[in-house]
Amino acid sequence: MPQPTAPPSDLAVRWLYVDMNSYFASVEQQERPELRGRPVGIVATPVETTCCIAASYEAKAHGITTGTGVRDAKKLFPGVRIVEARPEVYVRYHHAIIEAIESVLHVDHVCSIDEMACKLLGEERWPERGRVVAARVKEAIYSKVGRFVRCSVGVAPNRWLAKMATDLQKPDGLTVLTRADLPGALLGFGLTDLCGIAGGMERRLRSAGVETVAQLCGLTIQQWAEITGSRIIAQQWHANLRGEHVHWKPVRRKTVGHGHVLPPQWRSDAGSRKVAVRLLHKAAERMRKIGYSASFVTVQVLMLDGRRFEKRGFLGHGCRDTLTMLRAFGPLWLHKPRGDALRVRVVLTGLVPDRSTTSPLYREQRRLSALADGMDRIDRRYGRHAVHFGSMFGAAKTAPVRISYTQIPGLEEFT
Repeated sequence: MPQPTAPPSDLAVRWLYVDMNSYFASVEQQERPELRGRPVGIVATPVETTCCIAASYEAKAHGITTGTGVRDAKKLFPGVRIVEARPEVYVRYHHAIIEAIESVLHVDHVCSIDEMACKLLGEERWPERGRVVAARVKEAIYSKVGRFVRCSVGVAPNRWLAKMATDLQKPDGLTVLTRADLPGALLGFGLTDLCGIAGGMERRLRSAGVETVAQLCGLTIQQWAEITGSRIIAQQWHANLRGEHVHWKPVRRKTVGHGHVLPPQWRSDAGSRKVAVRLLHKAAERMRKIGYSASFVTVQVLMLDGRRFEKRGFLGHGCRDTLTMLRAFGPLWLHKPRGDALRVRVVLTGLVPDRSTTSPLYREQRRLSALADGMDRIDRRYGRHAVHFGSMFGAAKTAPVRISYTQIPGLEEFT
């Protein structure tokens, strides 16, 4: 009898998840042969007082991980190579990795700069066929991007479980999980090893007497609801842990923000203000790029003496232009304490997707919105901040582009 195109639901694997191993460090090892096989720590700035933002597997073998201070890393292994991060290179490799995966399988969701999720269709949903596709994805990355840019691939019935499968074999792993493997395949994890369980959720679980993943897997939907306070979240967790199909819904963006630790020459009142204005330009441009408008702007400052300042201002409903944001920022900054600042951050909140907003009613609003779009077009053509407002004068090169978990800058942002 011929095999049906797709397997029955209790056997099907629906998602393939790619997790790049020690991504920043492995890219550096691919780019620089002298780093291959060596303990490597990646830092944002080349100073002794900072910490590693990534570490190679050779460094992890000596106890050097993300968050390890540079001085501590050198004590753990004096021969560790400390390398300054190159965000533009990592973004370039990110796009090359996506292109490589696309040569085998469509990338449905870019989860972060080093994680991607792909749906499996038809015959690909048979576990053994899913394994073959996963092997092809790995080989495509290695042949098209580089043999030292390693990855772990997980295949499973739902996206959450596919991500957890990548953690079962690192580095360079390939793991296929079916519902028949549950809950056994998860029992080696601790509570906070599971994606979605951090400090707050862990405290709730422990207060309910849940100490292990085995106990977690035994919770009913009602018990989950009592712990989380949400029936929807309860149903999602219950289904994820059992390998049941879960409809993934895109998360609505809530904030766009940028922060920067100030070098000594920018810590004065005037200098920190200019950097804050630069951050506001960046946040406004990124918000427009991803298709949102904002209702509030918040300014946060950590002073050199430890004092903290935070002030929020109303922008109006559906604001998307930089000039209106600067006009709201000015009065907020007047409340900042006098003295040198160590860190500044600007955050846009109350975000609304552009498709959900109405067109501006007033001519001035339309004019300012068109001005913002025009400035963005000029920047895309001639380089970042080719035109900008005078209050940022002299600070255009401060606060260099960084990569966060939720924000992947475009290559044009490094121009």
